[in-house]
Amino acid sequence: MTYTVATMAAAPNPTEFLEIFDANARPALEAAGGSTIRVSQSVMSGDMTGRMTIAVDFDSITAAFQGSDAAGTAVRPHAQEAGIQLMSRSLVLTKEERGTTDGAFGSLLQVKGDPIDDATWAANADTYWAAMGSGATGQKFGQMIAAGERTGLYVAVTWTDDLDALQAASTAMFADPEIQKLMASQNTQPVSRSLFRRVG
Repeated sequence: MTYTVATMAAAPNPTEFLEIFDANARPALEAAGGSTIRVSQSVMSGDMTGRMTIAVDFDSITAAFQGSDAAGTAVRPHAQEAGIQLMSRSLVLTKEERGTTDGAFGSLLQVKGDPIDDATWAANADTYWAAMGSGATGQKFGQMIAAGERTGLYVAVTWTDDLDALQAASTAMFADPEIQKLMASQNTQPVSRSLFRRVG
């Protein structure tokens, strides 16, 4: 299984944030087995707008815990000096991926719904990717397993190089009667959606 640690921070200077992260936290995360490290900035996300998010994949919860702890220790003095504040850290279990999970921009959709088995996760991913593929480079689907009050929510992260194409595909998908039936059958209800840009 793959687990993603998503750490959100408030940073007065995004450029300085990225420099401090690359010099201090990134080496510690990589040494602990962290892979596919992405840094993004929320652009349209309500009261989270402007926040920086670091998403790192690990092969186990233990590695995720150790990597996060080591990165925090390495970066803390520099972050404090730069006025960077840790806002939240969540652990997400990856269930399915489609396409290439990369792109200049992205969307994070959080939903609640009934428990589903692995076969249903796979079938859902195929259905949603078929609908979104025209406007996206890739998608990752998972569930928050340690995220405070958001624990248990399902997440779909969609990457794109064209936000207008992403929105057009999203609008068409949610208007599709078959998609509506699928969501209704699993009691899937959107909780929040945000747009971000990749910065590192």
